[in-house]
Amino acid sequence: MRATGAIVRFLSLLDVALILLGMFLLMLAQAQIRSKPSKPSATVSGPGGVAIDFLYLYAGTHGEERGRCFVLEADGKVGRELRTDVADEFKNVLRGRGMADSPNRVVMLVVSDRGFDSMWGPERLAAMEKLWGVKVVPIYNVDPTKLRSSP
Repeated sequence: MRATGAIVRFLSLLDVALILLGMFLLMLAQAQIRSKPSKPSATVSGPGGVAIDFLYLYAGTHGEERGRCFVLEADGKVGRELRTDVADEFKNVLRGRGMADSPNRVVMLVVSDRGFDSMWGPERLAAMEKLWGVKVVPIYNVDPTKLRSSP
C-alpha cells in the first residue's frame, strides 16, 4: 500500500511539472511572435543555406476587420489592406518589400483571436496559396493588441 501511495503522489507531481513546462513553452512562443523584426520581412537561412523570405500578414476576425487581410509593418502595426482574391496586389506588396525575385517566399498569416476564425479555413488558405503561388502558414489565436509595439 505504501508503494502505490508513493507512485500516485509522484505521478501528480509529474503532471504539475508537465503543465508548468507546457505553460512555459506557450509563453516563449508568444514572446517570439511579439518580438520586433528588424525589417518588414525577415529573411532566414533554411536547410542547405537557402534564404527564405517571410511576409507577415494579419487576418481579421472581428468587427470591421472580419474576413479582411492586412500587411503587417516592421513595427508590428497593421498596414494597408490586401485583397486575397487578386494576385496583382500581392505581387505589388512583394515588389515593395524587395521580394519579387525571391524563389523561396512564405506568408505567415497571423489570425486574430477576437472572433471566429472560420473564414480563414483550409479551403480559403489553399485558394490563396494557389492564386499567389506561395506557401501560406496560419498562426491562429493571436491577440492583435500585442502585435503593436509599445514606444
